[in-house]
Amino acid sequence: MSIPAEQLPTLIERMIRIEAKLDTYNQNHADHEGRIRLLEEKSGRLDNIEGRLQTGVQTFGDHETRLRGLERRMWLTAGVALLGGSFVGVVLGPLLGLGG
Repeated sequence: MSIPAEQLPTLIERMIRIEAKLDTYNQNHADHEGRIRLLEEKSGRLDNIEGRLQTGVQTFGDHETRLRGLERRMWLTAGVALLGGSFVGVVLGPLLGLGG
């Protein structure tokens, strides 16, 4: 197949444009393996995060139980402080000559 001489400059110009577009495409999209590896790594990290989140949800699922436990400990601490203060005031105070 022969190309007429008058079409040759146009054809060369088109080929140069096509080559430039291919170079640009290759620079931007050539490393598809690297992009696939990056996506796989992110997927693994997301699975890890999702697993830890699920564990956290299961561990702290019933917030009412946690709140009741905290409230129970608070009242227990207040009771121990009351008993300790009463003991010091009633028993040890007179023994040490403190108080009225």
